[in-house]
Amino acid sequence: MKVLLCGDPQQPSEYMHEALGSLEARGMTFERMDWMGDASPAEFRNVTMDMESRGPADYDTDAIAANLDGADVLVVHKAPVSRELIESADLSVVAAARGGTENVDLDAAADNDVTVLHAPGRNRDAVADYAVSMLLSRLREIPFNHAELSDGEWNQVFDPDLLPPDVRTTTVGIVGFGHIGRGVARRLAGFDPELLVYDPFVDDEEIREVGPEPADLDTLLGESDAVTLHVRLSEDTEGMIGREEFAQMNEAGYLVNTARGGLVDTDALVDAVSEDDIAGAALDVFEEEPIPEGHPLFDLDGVVLTPHVAGSTRDAVLGGPRIIASQLEAYLDDETPAHVVR
Repeated sequence: MKVLLCGDPQQPSEYMHEALGSLEARGMTFERMDWMGDASPAEFRNVTMDMESRGPADYDTDAIAANLDGADVLVVHKAPVSRELIESADLSVVAAARGGTENVDLDAAADNDVTVLHAPGRNRDAVADYAVSMLLSRLREIPFNHAELSDGEWNQVFDPDLLPPDVRTTTVGIVGFGHIGRGVARRLAGFDPELLVYDPFVDDEEIREVGPEPADLDTLLGESDAVTLHVRLSEDTEGMIGREEFAQMNEAGYLVNTARGGLVDTDALVDAVSEDDIAGAALDVFEEEPIPEGHPLFDLDGVVLTPHVAGSTRDAVLGGPRIIASQLEAYLDDETPAHVVR
């Protein structure tokens, strides 16, 4: 069985082969290429973020097609797998080494009897770690203390009314209870805060089994000292945290977003922080990336910003291909892989 590993700047084919190469012992042969291999991080980000909404049909797949002769399996990360590409080849399997499959034409795969695999949860540990790190650093004001000390100021505050709380005495609201939301809950449990979860697609008892208490969104916003977002961006969730939601939040509370920037109305967030409706935010994702120069977010006290790096660890890069390797091994054994999309 011949496999084409089509990597990209974010997940190069050499790392795909590092994770999948053991299948050579099962008779698989591998060829490698990298889509947009010479692109800068900014160029690659812009193209792939657009693909989430536009789909794969608008992108040139000629270079990929040129390497598919005789291939049975195509493994990609974010490279486009369009109907044209699928119909030009004789593939049995397309595997996306990531959770989402926005870059794969699923209808075309179904029409051509091509099995589609994906790798849900491949960066769940990385993002959950980062979300908790941002939450804790914002709560304890670590970035602001660092900035003051770097400017030569040795500031110590002794007034209890001006000091942050212990994590144990806070309430943390987790919006979305998939792989990452559950990981955040488990990591925070050791600090012993009160945890609330809003996820209309998860049964209350399932939430309680992990530890948090289920709540509707209004209750969660009103009672939480920190709210952390872990839902997918869709027509239903776009702008789900806006002016009305910020008005319901605790004035001393803050928002953590390591999911997607489009979940939050940025103008409403800027106004909420500027007008002291909330204390601040910790953001790794934004409606427009990169953040435009001179954006008001840069001038807000109480806001921590990082450049969409929550999922960027070596283990996360290798995690997708490792999951795909286990799926292909099941496929070779004539078993149904665990993560079949179609």
